[in-house]
Amino acid sequence: MPRHPEKPSSAASAPVRARSRNVRGEGEKLRSEILDAMLRLMGDEARMQPVPLSLREVAREAGITAPAIYRHFPDKQSLSRAAFALLFEELLGAMDRADAESTTLPPGERLAALAHAYCRFAQDNAASFRIMFGASELVGSGPDEVGQRWRRAVARLAGTGMRLSQTPEEAALSVWSSVHGRILLGRPLSGDGPDDGVHDFIDVLTRSLTTTGPETV
Repeated sequence: MPRHPEKPSSAASAPVRARSRNVRGEGEKLRSEILDAMLRLMGDEARMQPVPLSLREVAREAGITAPAIYRHFPDKQSLSRAAFALLFEELLGAMDRADAESTTLPPGERLAALAHAYCRFAQDNAASFRIMFGASELVGSGPDEVGQRWRRAVARLAGTGMRLSQTPEEAALSVWSSVHGRILLGRPLSGDGPDDGVHDFIDVLTRSLTTTGPETV
C-alpha cells in the first residue's frame, strides 16, 4: 500500500490542514509532518500541475506557517532532497525485501521478484514515481542504489554459467529500462486494469532471459 495515498484534489480549493501545536522538544515531529506534507503534494498530480510547488503550499498542507519550515529546511531544494531520499528509501526497502524473500528461488525468478516489487511501488506511488528519476540535482544517490540492485540480480544469471550478449552492467540497464519504460507506458495506454499487463510483461521478460538460449540477454 502507498505510504501517501494519491487522491486528486484542487490546489485552489484545498483547505488549510488543521494541526495541534507541538510541545517543546517535538521539533523532529514537525520535521516529519513537513516531509509528509511534501510527499502528499508530490503524490498529487492535480495539485502539482496548476501551480509550481512552493514552500507556502507545503506549509498550507502541513497546517503551519511558512517560516516554520525554515527551522528544519533552509530552502525548497533541501526539502525536496529529503523527500526524494524518503521515497528512494521506501523503493529500495521494497526491492530488498523481495530479494530477501526469494533467496530460495532460481536467479531468473529472483530477478522477476525484484521487478515485481519495483512495479508495485510504482503503481502505489504513481505520481511520485514519475518524478523520482527526473531531478538529478535533487535525487542524490537513490538511482545509483536502485541500479545496484538490478546489477546484482542480473549478475546472478551470469553466475549460473549463462552467457550474456552484454556485460552484466549493460544487461542490468537493459532490463531496468524495459521494466521502467513499460511501467510509464502502461498508464497513458491503459483503460482496462490497474497495471495494464505490466506484471505479465515482467514475467515474459524475465523468463526470456533464461529460456531463449545462452547468447541472449
